[in-house]
Amino acid sequence: MTTERPPLVGFYHLLEDFETQTASVRVFRLKASEEEIEPHLHRRSMQIYVAIEGEVIISVDGSDTVLRPYQAMSVWAGSVHSARPNGEDAVLMNISMPPLAPDDQLGAEAQITETASMRMPGPGSDVDD
Repeated sequence: MTTERPPLVGFYHLLEDFETQTASVRVFRLKASEEEIEPHLHRRSMQIYVAIEGEVIISVDGSDTVLRPYQAMSVWAGSVHSARPNGEDAVLMNISMPPLAPDDQLGAEAQITETASMRMPGPGSDVDD
């Protein structure tokens, strides 16, 4: 298990942050029209987001999904994602597998470069089959 926890990306209240050998869990309170989890990505960890209170809009690679209480969705490693409340305060949980490490979270400034570097070679590339 890591000892250092990843920094927060955005403005919100972190209610819980814990880690096991196989996953880490964070619970956030997001105030309506004031707070959000800013766009970011993870190189290694996939996440499951679960709405606990209120509605939350999860944006993944430019596509929005509204989660209502007890609904969940997955966000795969390498996907640019963010979260914001939908009209009222909300509580959101995310589960990261493997546990989220400090060097696995890239903020908005690194997204374009990191996302491009994670793509498979395309037609005409100099990479052999």
